[in-house]
Amino acid sequence: MLFEKAFGILVMLGILSVLIIVHECGHFLVARFFGFQTPVFGLGLPFGPSISLGKRWNTEFRIHAAFLGGYVAIPELGDETNAAEDVFGIKLKPFKKFPIWQRALVAVAGVTFNVIFAYLLMLGLFYGLGKPTPQVQVSSLVAENPIAKNAGVLPQDQIKGVDDISIDRSQKLITYLGQHASQPVTLKVLRNGQMIQIPITPNAQGKVGMALGEKEEFRPVEGNPLQVAIQAGEELGIRTNAMLAGLGDMVTNIATAPIRALNRDDKSQANKPGLGDLHGVLAVVKVGGDMVSRDWTSLIMTTIMISMDLAVINLLPWPALDGGHLAFMTLEKLRGKPMEERAQGELVKWGFLSLLALMVVVMVNDVVAIATGKLDLPRKQDAINKNPDK
Repeated sequence: MLFEKAFGILVMLGILSVLIIVHECGHFLVARFFGFQTPVFGLGLPFGPSISLGKRWNTEFRIHAAFLGGYVAIPELGDETNAAEDVFGIKLKPFKKFPIWQRALVAVAGVTFNVIFAYLLMLGLFYGLGKPTPQVQVSSLVAENPIAKNAGVLPQDQIKGVDDISIDRSQKLITYLGQHASQPVTLKVLRNGQMIQIPITPNAQGKVGMALGEKEEFRPVEGNPLQVAIQAGEELGIRTNAMLAGLGDMVTNIATAPIRALNRDDKSQANKPGLGDLHGVLAVVKVGGDMVSRDWTSLIMTTIMISMDLAVINLLPWPALDGGHLAFMTLEKLRGKPMEERAQGELVKWGFLSLLALMVVVMVNDVVAIATGKLDLPRKQDAINKNPDK
């Protein structure tokens, strides 16, 4: 058992490293194509000791002790590595001034490579196993809250909808029930091949007393290679939109938390994810490591969505992220000249510090979730038990 967990963690660390390398290779290859300097390609965060793997293409390749993360120093991009000569101890050539469109392509290349990588994995999944179709299932009923049991819900029921809303994600159902606390709703349940409608009324907290699970069912894909390729792209788009909707809910809930704290009767954001639900590398490694020995098909989908998550997060217009570089370039285009170097440097510095602060919050959330068993997968092979509804 211990060996399986250790093996799973190593596999997940390897997956994360691959995704980071894919992202940084995008920056590196496009930068080299246009003639940017790339003095250092580092795997890990540029802190503490490092090991040099050698130098090629005027680039030194390094592995850092802070292993999770990665970067390519591109001084002429005007990013946080523009002090590469001092920070990395590498002599730089005289800087060239590159047009905005070339710098923009370098900045967006990492995101593009993550999207391409995710799409290729999805396409491989379509050809190897079929089209993944998520199913929301009742894992168990909660004895402390017998609403669902009394209404006639049974374990292993597949929930297809609620009222006129189709359900393909457990969080979507939980959010809907939270928004309809103490109001009658109708669950549409598939049981033994028969669709059943079950009237049910959540309690004042929007709970009905059932724990939900999700599993992927793979269905054969029909069509010629072009049609399959299109379907794979559509599926990636649907899942990315769902991920964005979840992120939007989280941001909204965090932003409105102070207001809702003053109005205890406001249940508009009940059961939506908040600051405590932000998770990072530790959570990903924990859950992904468990999937290695339990449900490797879910691990593939998780890898796809992590790659898309990296793309989305890096596009945010925040200093020290790829989206921050694009924002600076947009401002430069509008002003007709770049922002003053000192001002941009300060923004990047504080943006980087804010990201570090967020990483601390995320790490605390991860540790608490792991310690309390919140991220534990169920023993069943076919379900990921999450968001228990009590």
